[in-house]
Amino acid sequence: MATRTENTITINQPVGKVHEALTTEAYWAYIAENLSPEAGEVNEFTAADGGANATLFEVLPLEVLPEAVRAMISQALKVKREITVPALTNNAAIITYNADVKGTPVDFKGTIAVNGDDSATTFEYNNEVSVNIPFMGPAIEPKVADALGGLFENEGALTEKWISENL
Repeated sequence: MATRTENTITINQPVGKVHEALTTEAYWAYIAENLSPEAGEVNEFTAADGGANATLFEVLPLEVLPEAVRAMISQALKVKREITVPALTNNAAIITYNADVKGTPVDFKGTIAVNGDDSATTFEYNNEVSVNIPFMGPAIEPKVADALGGLFENEGALTEKWISENL
């Protein structure tokens, strides 16, 4: 059973600039390096047809995880996150992402509806979190989902900063 959540963040940058960032390898390198206290990396990046595909290897230290998850693991989590950004059409796009947490029964995926205008961009996340541990998974999934919400907010702030400094 998976837990579904929704998160909405606003980036105070025009949708065109946000999309330009999302289709730039340097942006994803910045996100991977700064999203959590331990730097990650861009494993793969391709831009095509006005969009992009990025595969990030990220590290989530124990401190950013819910206490219930920390009790079951002894080291930082290594996450492989694949993001597909389509071309922008009428100031909107639907991004998909899929993440696998190496060596754990945790994964998450979802879509991000991107909409905006010349002053701001909204990301509406529709997430699905799965923790495949009998009996305990359903109790832990909402906690993982809450932690993801915090990461998405941080990613939004980093996006706003990167655009301000680079575009």
